[in-house]
Amino acid sequence: MIEIHVILLLCLAVAAVLSDLGSERIPNGIIAAGLACGILYQIFTNGIMGIVLYLGGVVLPILIFGTFYYFRMIGAGDIKLLCMAGGFFGPSGCFVCVKWSIFLGGLISLAIMLRRHNIEARLMYFAEYVSRYAQDRKWRPYMSGIEEGARFSFSIPILLGILCQIGGSI
Repeated sequence: MIEIHVILLLCLAVAAVLSDLGSERIPNGIIAAGLACGILYQIFTNGIMGIVLYLGGVVLPILIFGTFYYFRMIGAGDIKLLCMAGGFFGPSGCFVCVKWSIFLGGLISLAIMLRRHNIEARLMYFAEYVSRYAQDRKWRPYMSGIEEGARFSFSIPILLGILCQIGGSI
């Protein structure tokens, strides 16, 4: 039987993805609701230790993706969505969710590049970006100047990562 916290997390995550696909933004209201529900779930399930588990799950995505956000390789909404999931999962479950999200995001990216026949162009852009930063140490957003077709919503692999974590824990 699927528990109410799983249904709640999935509903919030799906709402976040739909919003991201429609407006390229994940509303803070969805994230705040998910964070509030996550801490309540952790406290009711694990008592005072739930706060520690909650904080570990919320902080882990920031530690993992902070540098990528600094260079604007990932959006703040994507990190906040992972933090929301981490609040429900705790640090170990969040780590599994992050691993699945990265793996599935890579597969989706590869499929998009294969379909668009632009793997070489994307790899060249990345190499030039890293080289330029290494030479002048001047910060530039990674996505600046990138054609629209080179982007995709990372919230989709995050939702898939959430589903993988839920499936693995049931």
